[in-house]
Amino acid sequence: MKEKDCVFCNIGSDKIILKNEKAYAIPDKYPHSKGHLLIIPFDHAEDFFELSKEDRDSIIGLLCEAKKFTDEKYKPAAYNVVINNGKSAGQVISHTHIHLIPRY
Repeated sequence: MKEKDCVFCNIGSDKIILKNEKAYAIPDKYPHSKGHLLIIPFDHAEDFFELSKEDRDSIIGLLCEAKKFTDEKYKPAAYNVVINNGKSAGQVISHTHIHLIPRY
């Protein structure tokens, strides 16, 4: 399901660098470091904990693929993996997403 006013529901395919059946990865528009990616489900869901097990598993699988991709391309020393779940937690876009932030 998509929301017509949601930026992540309406992302251009030219922005997607990795994907699977249920999720996609794009570069963060305002990266904290070189190679910062967002892993996002295709279906609109505001709350990570309301995702189906299948969607959660798919997102985590793509997160692992994104880490391998980033390892090969940028060779960071470590990562932050961040989910801001809810406005009070710092979630700016109300569509579940995971930040993969390389650290150097």
